[in-house]
Amino acid sequence: MNNDQRCAMEMPEEYAKTNLLSRRDGQDIIEEFSSELSKVQGKCLDIGSGPGNITKDFLFPVLPHDIELVGADISQVMVNYARKNNSNERLSYIILDIEGKMPSEQIGQYDCVTSFYCLHWIYDLSRAFENIFKLLRPNGKALVTFFGFHGMFEAFIRLSQNPRYEFYLQDVHRYVPYFQREKSKNMRASLRKMLEDIGFEILHCSKREKSFQYNSQQNLKIQILPVNPF
Repeated sequence: MNNDQRCAMEMPEEYAKTNLLSRRDGQDIIEEFSSELSKVQGKCLDIGSGPGNITKDFLFPVLPHDIELVGADISQVMVNYARKNNSNERLSYIILDIEGKMPSEQIGQYDCVTSFYCLHWIYDLSRAFENIFKLLRPNGKALVTFFGFHGMFEAFIRLSQNPRYEFYLQDVHRYVPYFQREKSKNMRASLRKMLEDIGFEILHCSKREKSFQYNSQQNLKIQILPVNPF
């Protein structure tokens, strides 16, 4: 990465302004499961909270008034921004790599774990879900949504095969969603097996096709830039 290039985790303000797709779909899934979320007790963790706007604007209001909500992100820059702009007395933020070794003080501390459009960035998806399982208390619940396939990642793969751009995308597969990389024929069945093998009891598992329309090429560029890892 050149010195003048920045990825999403280094552009929190820009990402917060342009993550319209994440906001729309995050709000949709939170509203769909608002009844279940409203019954959560104790402590909730939101993985991949980024700048914290979805965590604060959509997730926090549907949770019970006495619950403690913690946003978690791998990026110190993102966490700093969220702490400054999207925190309150019951909403705080920590640095956490959900693909790494879980800190002992975090294991078994949460009654609910959520994640909205984060886990497609994880290379070892099974390890991430194993860590989510460890973070949950007995009978804890998780609500997670992520990309199984997206055209943006297909574009990255094709660019990596172009001699003009291949130097910049040598690690392209590190950033392609697990099921897109594995070319899974039955994504839903594969995910269910992965979760059941870890120990989860599955209450709901669905594969959904959604689209998002950008009103101009320039608008598309502005919104893609903060999430371009190359």
